[in-house]
This record gives sequence, C-alpha cells and structure tokens, in this order.
Amino acid sequence: MARPPLLGGPRRARRPRFALTALADTMFQLLIFFMLSSGLTPYALLPLAQAAGNRLAETRVPGGEGAEAAGAVLPAGTRLWQIGPGSLTAGGQRFGFDEIGTLARALATRDPVPPVVLLAGPGARVQDLTTALDRLRAAGLTEVRLGLGGEG
Repeated sequence: MARPPLLGGPRRARRPRFALTALADTMFQLLIFFMLSSGLTPYALLPLAQAAGNRLAETRVPGGEGAEAAGAVLPAGTRLWQIGPGSLTAGGQRFGFDEIGTLARALATRDPVPPVVLLAGPGARVQDLTTALDRLRAAGLTEVRLGLGGEG
C-alpha cells in the first residue's frame, strides 16, 4: 500500500529531543557519591589558644626558652619552640619530631607545667605543625599555643 502524498511539502527530519533523564540520573549519582565520600573523610580538631593576646605575633622572636626572649609579653617559664620543615628548635637545639615526646615529658615533670608556644618558622608546613601538636597532646601537654614564627 502506497502512502498518500503529504500536503505542505517535504517532511522535515525530526531532531531527537534532549532527554533530561540521563542528566538527572548522573546528577543523582554524583550527589550520592559526594555525600558518602565526605562522610568517610576523617576530621580532627586541633584545639588552639591565641598566644598572649596576639602580642606575640608582633614580637617575631626566634625559637628559644623563657619569657625574656619575648620581651616579657608571655608568662614566666613559657617555652618558645619553633617548628621548621621536619624539625623542632627548642632552646637553640634542633630536634626531630620523634623526640617531641621526650621534650614534652621533661616539661611535664615541672610544677607547674610551663606553657608552650609553637612558632611556625620559615618553610614549616601545616603537616609539620599538626604533627607537633598531635605529639604534644599525646605526651600530655595541654597548654599549647600558636604564634607567628621568627626569621630563624
């Protein structure tokens, strides 16, 4: 059976419509993926205190010991430790991060336990600072503050 001729000229080819179903499915899958993956990321809270009302940041002292190095801005006995790339400088001596526990235990034997101010020195990475804070907390030092590092 032959088709009757069309009125109005030749028939145009129909463009396929854009289906939003595939796009919606993809967006839903991405939503589920990111919801699940963000829940698997471990987050750790690093409790910090501001060092001496932010006046320590203005002094920019190198890593040393005692309040006299900071111009008597800090309480007496405060230890200033400078964090560098992969190391810690305390009292003019450089220590590896594996020795932080020994330093912290030596401080913990004093009565009262002196506060420690960590100064982020040149080249120090965030991971170095986080490692030092975690090891100090694990060794039992609770009075740990953060300040801007010196020119070391």
